[in-house]
Amino acid sequence: MIIEEFFSECFLPLAHRLRIPVIGVATISPTSWMADIVGSPSPYAYVPDTFLWYTDRMSFLQRLHNAAFATLSKVAREMYYKPRLEAVLRQYLNSTALPSVSDMEKNTSVLLSNTHVSMFFPRPLSPNYIEIGGVHIRPPQKLPQYFQKLLDDAKNGVILFSLGSNLRSSDMPEAKTKAFFETFSKMKQIILWKWETDDLEGKPENVKTEKWLPQSDIMAHDNVRLFITHGGLLSMTEAVHHGVPLVVVPFFGDQHFNARQAERLGYAVRLDFSNITADSLTWALTEVLNSPSYRIRAREVSRIFHDRPRAPLEEAVWWTEYVVRHRGATALRSAGQDLCWYQIMLLDVVAAALAALCLPSLAIWAGFKALSAKRVVSDVKKNE
Repeated sequence: MIIEEFFSECFLPLAHRLRIPVIGVATISPTSWMADIVGSPSPYAYVPDTFLWYTDRMSFLQRLHNAAFATLSKVAREMYYKPRLEAVLRQYLNSTALPSVSDMEKNTSVLLSNTHVSMFFPRPLSPNYIEIGGVHIRPPQKLPQYFQKLLDDAKNGVILFSLGSNLRSSDMPEAKTKAFFETFSKMKQIILWKWETDDLEGKPENVKTEKWLPQSDIMAHDNVRLFITHGGLLSMTEAVHHGVPLVVVPFFGDQHFNARQAERLGYAVRLDFSNITADSLTWALTEVLNSPSYRIRAREVSRIFHDRPRAPLEEAVWWTEYVVRHRGATALRSAGQDLCWYQIMLLDVVAAALAALCLPSLAIWAGFKALSAKRVVSDVKKNE
């Protein structure tokens, strides 16, 4: 068997040659085209695309935008991305006998999605679309002595601040760094900040920096009051796992989407990076720290997150072994996996319906035009 992340279609020919099943892994909330691969529906009326900033409660214009964006994404993937990918595959594999990428990816047995309904919203799932959000989280490990003492001695609690692994706090513009300094200097809490360079000059006394932080293990400590995050799905999931409220500063990709969902569910305040000033940052931190509702909602969402039949890792292992036992998951295979993207969206049906409506009108119009032409010819002859 091959386990591959979506966006890594280069492994599909190997699965085809070896005649082995494929499990796809979505590290973000799956887009509609990812769901299409396993035949799972994505109704545009209430399932927003991961790269848009909408919730499941969309206005008419948002639904229009969502439908157009998802459709154009699929068209671009079919008409631009896949042909180029197939050219690369044939060039380096020196074979013209390969099926199309569309045919190969439709043989995906199961989609393992790094999501959970508690963090997003209900959506229809096919039997081979399995949510395993939190699969990367292990039981809390013993903290290094420095972190343990820092957290234990923090009478007013600790604020954890990390922008993950793709973004570096040390790359922030000086003006933004100063805004954080000014805000943090007013806080009673200890600020534990992931800062990637050796030192942070001018930092307030209550700010402690480290190049690396055992993030999930730190959030397991009762003295963590708040987590400032970029909105990456792994960081968001760890916060939900431990019931920690958030201030989310999204930058790109699915981070805006994740931030919107957390804000909608009531355990986070979203703050655009471009709008960060000492005043806006002070308001956001004070709002989350001083309003009990954020911590209450964080714990409620955390309880829902944990309330499932099996732990996420056990769920992933069970379905992986299921695919191995049955040489795929044909019993779970939806007929939707055999449809083209335009058939899934019923565009062919819509086109047929429009044609059925338009053809009679065109016939009537053509008839009137012919009668008018005859009348003109008749009038000309009479005048002669």
